[in-house]
Amino acid sequence: MTTVERGGQVPERDGMHGPGSVAAGDPDAAGAPGGAGAPGVAIAGGPDAAGPDGARAPGPGSPGPGGDSAAGPDGESVWMRRLPWVSGPVMLALLLGGWQFAVSVVGVSEFILPAPAAVGSALVELFSGPEIWGHVGITLFEVLAGFGIALVAGVTVGSVLGRVVWLQRAVQPALVALQVVPKVAFVPIFVIWFGFGPTSKIIMAALLAFFPIMLNVMLGVRSVERGHRDVMRGLGAGRWATFRNLELPSTLPYVFAGAEVAIVFSVIGAIVGEYLGGSAGLGFLVVSSLNALDAPRLFAVIVLLAVLGSMLYLAVTTTKKLVIPWHESVSTGV
Repeated sequence: MTTVERGGQVPERDGMHGPGSVAAGDPDAAGAPGGAGAPGVAIAGGPDAAGPDGARAPGPGSPGPGGDSAAGPDGESVWMRRLPWVSGPVMLALLLGGWQFAVSVVGVSEFILPAPAAVGSALVELFSGPEIWGHVGITLFEVLAGFGIALVAGVTVGSVLGRVVWLQRAVQPALVALQVVPKVAFVPIFVIWFGFGPTSKIIMAALLAFFPIMLNVMLGVRSVERGHRDVMRGLGAGRWATFRNLELPSTLPYVFAGAEVAIVFSVIGAIVGEYLGGSAGLGFLVVSSLNALDAPRLFAVIVLLAVLGSMLYLAVTTTKKLVIPWHESVSTGV
């Protein structure tokens, strides 16, 4: 018979991995959708663990039917794991080759599309001056501050609305109306309210990043199987134990799914704010390059924005790998 420790915590058993593990043979757990992908719930020795002939299904790291010893721990081949590192440079080379072909052979004016070499020279010129780091720092601060506000607010509001159904129904019309309004329309209002400083850009970035996080968290809270909660309640687990062992691991993948989208939206929000009402930052550099009709410098700033956004996205995905290494999205990379 399963015992419950003091404080309502459910003791972990040997051979059961991950938080919120459910005892073998539990009927609710056996029918849980998501199978191994369901976070925080693992079935040890259940009926699905072995085939009809009694043979146990190959586990992670086991060689495939063809004896592919090069497969990774999740059964994915080494080639599939290395594919992005091969396809990325190839696609970049094709892009630069097509770009240079359009300028040199097709004859596209360099005023419209400057050559890659000219953009590279403009990029080097940008970094030769000390002021570029100030612009990068301002944009980075606005993006991170807006993303942080959106993360806290989105997780809080999404958790509440995911649990309280009547409240979600009550505020749904307002949320839909706010979500469908083009956020760019708020920039002049934020400039009037908060001025041309970084505050209006931070709020713009937070507003764009809020909805992906909030909606994903709300979906994650509701995705926790009622049967799993009943199992925890039947084992005598308290609210804190249920949250720590079941609800938190189940919701974290949704939080990171929203964060991966939100960090991109934060960059867009900060740049749009700087573009329409800023006096510093990379968005302001885009406007100043456009006013000076300096196409190579304009393209160089866009390249810098792409690099900055990619680094921030990589930081979020790396954090996800560290926090939820057990989730299927980490092993498959999608």
